[in-house]
Amino acid sequence: MESLLSNIKIYVPDSLYNKDPESSELGKQIITEGLEMIYDLGFESFTFKKLGIKIGSNESSIYRYFENKQKMLMYLSALYWGIMEYRLVLATNNIDNKR
Repeated sequence: MESLLSNIKIYVPDSLYNKDPESSELGKQIITEGLEMIYDLGFESFTFKKLGIKIGSNESSIYRYFENKQKMLMYLSALYWGIMEYRLVLATNNIDNKR
């Protein structure tokens, strides 16, 4: 089951990122740590510089993935709704009763 779930790709529009964050470990770390920082600090206080310090990377490496923090927030939002859509499809796929 773990190998099946690791191959799932949630669609996010290409216009929201410069380089796909799911394509590298650094990109995945940017998404994970960035989401936690936005939750902890709030979106207004969140900066790529703070994120770079937290993940131990240059601020410029984050800009390789996202043009700005608004695009990153839009990416996270699209990712969230893509996951919700996937969960809905899985939950309703084998329903026998149409009502």
